[in-house]
Amino acid sequence: MIATCFEIIAKKRPDPLGLVDSKDFELRENGQINAEDVLSNRHITLYALDFERGQAVFVETPPEADLSHAPFYYVAQYENALRVVTLSFETMIQLAQSVPMDNSRLIFIHSMGRSGSTLASKIFAQVPGVINMSEPDALTQLVAARFTQPEKQSEIRMLLDACIRLLCKTPAQTAWVIKGRSWLLELGDWLHELYPQTRNLYLYREAESWIKSNLNAFADETRVTAEQLRQYEAEARGWMQFFVPSIARYDPNQHLSGTGLMSLMWLENMELCANLHRAGIEMLAIPYSCWKLDPRRTTLSMLEYCGCRLDNLTSIEEILSQDSQSGSTVSQDAVRNKTAGNQIFDLAELSRHLQSHSFIHTADFEAPNSLKL
Repeated sequence: MIATCFEIIAKKRPDPLGLVDSKDFELRENGQINAEDVLSNRHITLYALDFERGQAVFVETPPEADLSHAPFYYVAQYENALRVVTLSFETMIQLAQSVPMDNSRLIFIHSMGRSGSTLASKIFAQVPGVINMSEPDALTQLVAARFTQPEKQSEIRMLLDACIRLLCKTPAQTAWVIKGRSWLLELGDWLHELYPQTRNLYLYREAESWIKSNLNAFADETRVTAEQLRQYEAEARGWMQFFVPSIARYDPNQHLSGTGLMSLMWLENMELCANLHRAGIEMLAIPYSCWKLDPRRTTLSMLEYCGCRLDNLTSIEEILSQDSQSGSTVSQDAVRNKTAGNQIFDLAELSRHLQSHSFIHTADFEAPNSLKL
């Protein structure tokens, strides 16, 4: 089995937090290696999936680049990439089958975003023997593929298994911890079927503060007129429909404001959690309020649930005192002076979507199996 190597001529990712793409790099082919080298080199990691070419895209990063502590795995991969290596999907799936998986050592952090999941990931990174991956983005691509390629469900499911195995190719003494973007929950049923012994976490937040936090972090504050705002919302709806089925199903003739888009995303995420619970998939749900009320006790409860322990809590105290997304475009410093959340938020719009839902009617809906302090 052969892998193709590429020299990186230029890095041209347009949005640091956008979805990964094989086109993030300008490349020049410069040779081949045995595909098995992808397994043996821990610094060659899965970056993206190229569905047009049927290829998995890996990047090699220098040994000093510690991806396990990065707030965003895919950002650290991109920024530190030295070269690119590709495998055909067929070779990728075949290669992944040689990776042994003890799924009792696998932990998934699911969340709706903006609810403490990056903090949780950073805490796990302090646990000896843990290999931590905060948002490996090839998994996000599989969410969109599941919805947009219904005729290829079997192949996409095999790709999911191959992605997880290759992300976990380096043996972990304690656990592999994978935190996905919020949309990874859409694959929760497949992940449970593939890895039934995993520990699962779900981090969430009440709707009003969650929507305002997202609008502050991601809304384009340069678009201030009604026309500009409508255009921005249309653009957001255009890509969100690939990850949030309720947005895809929404009447295309009906306008969806920023609040409306966020409301549907919040409801979709909460409903998924409830449905997975009803299907017998166990998760410890951690409300954002627990991190605010007692972050230390929340940390200890989370680690205990996942079978992880720390004898020395000094590093955890440091993590809890810091901004877990420091240095990124969505850090506390970056969004502190933004006002889009308060300006755009429409309580009546949120209430309308809540009342239209089949069983979630309040902004403070409690997820099943929620942590109580």
